[in-house]
Amino acid sequence: MTRAGDDGRSGPDPAGGREARPGLRGGRRVADVVATVVLLLLGAVATVVASRGIQFMALSFGSCDAPGNRCDEGLGGTVVTLGPVVVALVFLVTLVLCVLRLVRRRLTWPVALLGLGMLVVVFVVARLLAGGAVSIGI
Repeated sequence: MTRAGDDGRSGPDPAGGREARPGLRGGRRVADVVATVVLLLLGAVATVVASRGIQFMALSFGSCDAPGNRCDEGLGGTVVTLGPVVVALVFLVTLVLCVLRLVRRRLTWPVALLGLGMLVVVFVVARLLAGGAVSIGI
């Protein structure tokens, strides 16, 4: 029911919800989807490479038996065990967030790029922790 002089198009949504915000249109939408898919594929490859790289860091503990070398095998073992799990979780969270944003027609490629950056950060932190767990003496 409209008031006198009101054409019924103004005012809040009668259903009580928010108005739908228009999503990306045309070429911008296609470019966003293509960029997101490419970044997610790069993220999948980076996840596998980073996970294997972290597992290979266990080889650095082979020098712990040499005289003068000290190793924190607890820290190293934790990094080698939990590092690939954290890398996989970062990728899965990125993937889920990207799918949710794609479904809602929101800009998605920055989320995929941020996820790729987080993979690199996790790998670098794991490398620093594993490297710090081995002290080579003279």
